[in-house]
Amino acid sequence: MCTRILLVASVMFLLAASLTGTAPARSVTPDVRLLTTYEPLMQFDPLEQFLPTRVESFITDADLEQLTAGGTWTVAEPNAAPGDLPGPGSGIWRLNEDACTPAAPLGGLACYTAAWEEGSGGPVVYGRVAREDDRIVLQYWYFYYDDVYSYAYPPSDFIWQAHEGDWESVSVVLSGDEQPLYVGYSQHCLGQRRAWADTTRFGETHPIVHVAVGSHANYFSAGTHPINVACIPAPAVAILRALGLPLPVDYAFAGPIAGPPDSGGSVMPIEQVGDGGPTWVQFPGVWGELQYFHAPAPIGTVPFGTSPVGPAFHPEWTNPLATLATWPAG
Repeated sequence: MCTRILLVASVMFLLAASLTGTAPARSVTPDVRLLTTYEPLMQFDPLEQFLPTRVESFITDADLEQLTAGGTWTVAEPNAAPGDLPGPGSGIWRLNEDACTPAAPLGGLACYTAAWEEGSGGPVVYGRVAREDDRIVLQYWYFYYDDVYSYAYPPSDFIWQAHEGDWESVSVVLSGDEQPLYVGYSQHCLGQRRAWADTTRFGETHPIVHVAVGSHANYFSAGTHPINVACIPAPAVAILRALGLPLPVDYAFAGPIAGPPDSGGSVMPIEQVGDGGPTWVQFPGVWGELQYFHAPAPIGTVPFGTSPVGPAFHPEWTNPLATLATWPAG
């Protein structure tokens, strides 16, 4: 009698589910396990000075500044606290690393290296899971103390571009039933995407990312890579042509590795982030002072933009699938 009652109840449940357009819930892998399963293996150029680091050390090394009347940046809080950063709609802000400046020779690379070594708190990757249009987007965000791109290799003070606070990302897109479909690697103002089946991996599930020295652009293979001309400022293109020089390339030769615990390199633990926190995710300002470009005289070192905004204000975060669709196939 009891068995019959259970059987009838099960049939009624399935019938109700079919009539309402819903189905019994299926098991779903926890977000943290998905992020761990597909964590990228990062391979850095031998001349790279930085590993991705925790933001807290950079924030506490920086002054929180607000743009006030007359276009003046005024210090609101020296050596800012990560939990006290202002949120959206509170004004125009920036974090200014108070010991270094990207206007120094070779973008202040030596100074930022020393600051990173003193207070980085160890390497880390910030992981986020976004669900959109029956797709699961695993995002891996990497923060570097600065970006110093050198036209020459090894880096020199000949021609360079530099800014504080560098954010880069790698995305792994899964189907609704958690099958990997493709990946997207950030590169300067755009990125590249590639089918999962064509992506080189460590083990079965960890895409291998080759990180360009200085710029931290992410590539599918080691070596030199042309920079998408859409991401090169027109004045820089004009200067190179006037000097009779080719357009710049990224250098991403095979060097140290970091990523999953079993990769044999530096371990980068995953810290989950999302719209709900940590609080620094919603900081609306830029992560550094002005951006600078340097070329031989008579140009010298000139400002030509700002440092980047944080992850939550990147198109990869706000509209991941549509953004990845605009990136050329690599």
